[in-house]
Amino acid sequence: MVISFQRVILCFFVCSMDREERIFIKRNIIKLIIWLILLGFSFSYIQNHPAEKASIFSGFQVLWQRAVVYVHKLTNTNSEAFQKKYDYEKTYTELINMATNKECVDPAVLTEINETYLQLKKEGIKTLDENLPGYIRKANEYKNMIDNCSK
Repeated sequence: MVISFQRVILCFFVCSMDREERIFIKRNIIKLIIWLILLGFSFSYIQNHPAEKASIFSGFQVLWQRAVVYVHKLTNTNSEAFQKKYDYEKTYTELINMATNKECVDPAVLTEINETYLQLKKEGIKTLDENLPGYIRKANEYKNMIDNCSK
């Protein structure tokens, strides 16, 4: 007679419990299964909708950025510069998404926007004040290019 491993484990938990404990376990297992099914549907929805996916990941990024700004406020460093930098990083991220979603945007423009975004991310806080007007001007130019493209 062969007894399966699952049956032994199940009997271990179920046989030594009274009726209330078994009902409690069954209800919680059912809740877990329902939760896993809903989680699976949520995951598949997020994978098929890029805007939802971006909003979830950007939420974590915003929390991190706010924590950095708060720490710099506490240490009396230039927290406004960090906030400006993060705001324009977000602007460039939105420009990249807009350019990606529009089919008429030239791939060279998209590459240029990505390179400018990476330069902005590498920009030091000390040099940001003197270079920020250039990034603002470029962002406006890119936005106009994206808005005015047509196929």
